[in-house]
Amino acid sequence: MDVAKALDEMRGAVDGCDLVAFADLSSQMVLRASSATKRGQEEIDALTDAALVALAGPLAEGAAACTGGAPATAVTMTQAEIHVYLRSLTGRSEALIAVCAPDTDVGKIVDHGRETLDRIVADDD
Repeated sequence: MDVAKALDEMRGAVDGCDLVAFADLSSQMVLRASSATKRGQEEIDALTDAALVALAGPLAEGAAACTGGAPATAVTMTQAEIHVYLRSLTGRSEALIAVCAPDTDVGKIVDHGRETLDRIVADDD
């Protein structure tokens, strides 16, 4: 699978989605990103640190009530943007991170993100 194309497709499918990144949490690296706006490398690199914090502990536990109990999902929201973090359900270290406008449908981000991540990881097997 073309990871860049999958990320572009997801970003295009979710209104308000500005950035989608595919990351390896074990190496703390963004492997590929698709962004509608220019982002600094430091900002992109910081996404994996944020994902590690969000997907382990209280943030992930709190998000479970909003995400149907998905154990590998976390959401953070500010007045400026929504960040959605999805860890692969295969037990591997891959994750998908989406950064969207504050009025973006969180359920749609999670659904499209999970489907995109599952496709990428399945093609990697």
